[in-house]
Amino acid sequence: MSKSDLLKKNMKGGLNGLLSSTIPSYTEDKPAKNEVEKEKETVVHCNFLINKSIHTRMKHLAIDNNMSLKDIVNEAMKEYLDKYEKE
Repeated sequence: MSKSDLLKKNMKGGLNGLLSSTIPSYTEDKPAKNEVEKEKETVVHCNFLINKSIHTRMKHLAIDNNMSLKDIVNEAMKEYLDKYEKE
């Protein structure tokens, strides 16, 4: 199959068809019940600026824990809000 045929085939799935994860998936375990419930929560897109040093540290943490930046931000914000809602 030529490169152009492969490109046409992948374009049928949109941009997501062309992009794939660069992190290999070692296990395909079913998510725990509480994880499935978390995934059903509505998500919103947020555009905000953060310091480059914080972003770099978050990327390294995400890579080390095999997580996405989205997961890192969600976990950090949940802990932050839980801490300040108790006060």
